[in-house]
Amino acid sequence: MKINRREKKCIRYLTNEMSQADRAVFEIELALDHDLKNLYENYSLIWKHYPIPEQIDDPNYESKQSLSKDSSFIKDSKQRWSKKYIAISAFALVILTVSVFIYHSQDINYTNQIVTEKGERRSLYLPDSTLVVLNSLSEIHFPNAFNKTRDVFVSGEVFFDVTHNEEKPFTVHTTDLDVQVLGTAFNVNTSSSNKIISLERGKVNVLLKESNNQLTLSPNEQLIYNNATNNITKKNFNAIEVLGWKDEMLILDNTPFKEAIKKLNQFYGVTFRLKDKTLESKKITGAFKGLDIKGVISSLEFIANITIVPIHKNEYLIIGNDAN
Repeated sequence: MKINRREKKCIRYLTNEMSQADRAVFEIELALDHDLKNLYENYSLIWKHYPIPEQIDDPNYESKQSLSKDSSFIKDSKQRWSKKYIAISAFALVILTVSVFIYHSQDINYTNQIVTEKGERRSLYLPDSTLVVLNSLSEIHFPNAFNKTRDVFVSGEVFFDVTHNEEKPFTVHTTDLDVQVLGTAFNVNTSSSNKIISLERGKVNVLLKESNNQLTLSPNEQLIYNNATNNITKKNFNAIEVLGWKDEMLILDNTPFKEAIKKLNQFYGVTFRLKDKTLESKKITGAFKGLDIKGVISSLEFIANITIVPIHKNEYLIIGNDAN
C-alpha cells in the first residue's frame, strides 16, 4: 500500500518526527488547505483511538535497536516504519470510506481558491451566481460546479448573497461551524476567536461542530461563538457598521482605539501603532469611504485630536496631542 507525501506529513507530525520549523510550516498548510486539514483530522482520530502494536509504541524500542550495529537494525527499522504506515493507513482507509459514505462533503473537490491580501477586498460570483465579497486577509474554496448541494469553505470575513434554490441547499463550512441556507444574504467572520454570523435577510441555520447544536437566525440577528469558551451570544446588530466594509466603507461607532486600529490596519493594508498606551481605551466615532491613506490620516487627526507620524513605508505612529 503506497502512502503519498501528504499522508506522510500527517503521520510525521503526529509521531513528533518533524523539526520545529517543519511543524510550523505544516501548521500553516493545515490552516490554508481544507483537504489537508480533513486528512490530518482523520489520521489524528485514528492515532488517538486505534493503538498500533506495542512494539512501535515502546519509547525504548528505538534505543534498543540502536544497540545493534549490524544490518539487521536497518531491516528492523524499515520494517517497523512499514508496519506503522500500514497500520495507520489501513485504519485511515476504513475511516475515510465511512466518512465519504456518511458525509458527502468529503467528496467535494474545492478546485478554486481565492485569497485576499491585507487591505484588499474582492467580489466574485460562484457557479450558481451567488455573490461573494471577501474582506482583506480572507479566503474561499469552492468547486467548479455544484452538484446536489452547494458547499464552500471560508476563513476570515466573507459576505454572501446566495442565489435561492430550494433543491440545492447552500452550506458555508468553517473550522468551528457551518451555515446552512437556501437563499439569503449574510456575513461570516472567523478572523478572531469570536466566530460571528450576521444575517442581513432571509434565514440561516448555524451548526456548531463542537457541540452539534443548531441555531436559527432571523434578519438583523447576529450569532457570536467563542471557540475557546464555547460561549454563544445571539443579538441584534447594526447592519451599516457590520456590513459596510463590503461597500468599501469602514464605520467606527464609539469604538475603543485599540480595536479601531486593528480595523484600520486590516481595511487599508497599513500599520498604525500607538505611542501612548493610554490611548487604547479612548473611543472614536467616524465613517471612512473613498479616502486614500492621506485622507484617512487627516480625518483621524481631526476627530480624535491626535498626530500621526510616518515611520516607514505604510507604517505610522499615533501620538495623543495632550501627551506632547
